Amino acid sequence: MAPTLSDTVAERLRTLRERSRELGPAYALTDLARRSARRVADRLEDRVLAIEGARGVLGPAHRAFTRYEATGEREVWSSWDWSTGGEEWNESAEWKASLIEHVLRPSIAAGGVVLEIGPGAGRWTEHLRERADRLVLVEATDEVLELTRRRYVDDPAVSFVRTGGSDVPGVSDSSVDAVWSFDVFVHLAPLDTAGYLTEVARVLRPGGIATIHHSGGRNPRGWRAPMTARLFANLAAERGLEVERQFDSWDGGRFDVRPFGDVITRLRAPGGGAPSVLPARGTGDSSAGLRSGPSARSSAG
Repeated sequence: MAPTLSDTVAERLRTLRERSRELGPAYALTDLARRSARRVADRLEDRVLAIEGARGVLGPAHRAFTRYEATGEREVWSSWDWSTGGEEWNESAEWKASLIEHVLRPSIAAGGVVLEIGPGAGRWTEHLRERADRLVLVEATDEVLELTRRRYVDDPAVSFVRTGGSDVPGVSDSSVDAVWSFDVFVHLAPLDTAGYLTEVARVLRPGGIATIHHSGGRNPRGWRAPMTARLFANLAAERGLEVERQFDSWDGGRFDVRPFGDVITRLRAPGGGAPSVLPARGTGDSSAGLRSGPSARSSAG
């Protein structure tokens, strides 16, 4: 059961009395003021992030948000218990199967070169490998990259890239047909997201597709970094990528990424003629105001 307001107040009063007895009233009151100021500052930060995100602007608050920078996150993921392969993040087996059928497969044409950002223990990798002639796995943490390296050590069609957290070193310009990333960008600092989008625009071939799951708003409860559909679309458009659609549900609305307010955005590199993949089935049934096509840049989020 979640603590009530009275429980929270009682706990703070107990803490205040204990610190007053231990270190004196002046210390206790000063510490209380410091903690209160910190809570106010956090609320103000969330508010300015929300305003920038609603406007689709990578403003000062987003640029200054460094809590989820890759350099700080490496320690988290290198010590993570990967024994379940990341499957603990699936809502259910049916949810994952539906996402593969209605989102992953329609986004990844059979054959060609596929690049996955943040494979983790390979939760989506095996399904990408089924469709790719060549698979490039990009990971920021040595320990995590080693998990997939051991799994595909005998597969010459799989290569591994150690990223600094927002780059894709060693991958040639216009050499990738499709990019996939799920449960990664939701945890990225905004500047790292912008850096990766620059790289996605660089490595995609004309007409290539990128399908990226990202946060749709600041949600500390879900360990979500600040981002909105509109800001993500604007960052992509600034880098020359076309926003094909943004959605938060699929399979006729049966499954979604709404518990933490997330969004899935499908991008396309300009050129390349007709689309090489089918539109995701059922993704637009209940998209909570998220739209497809160029209008997504001005209306989503």
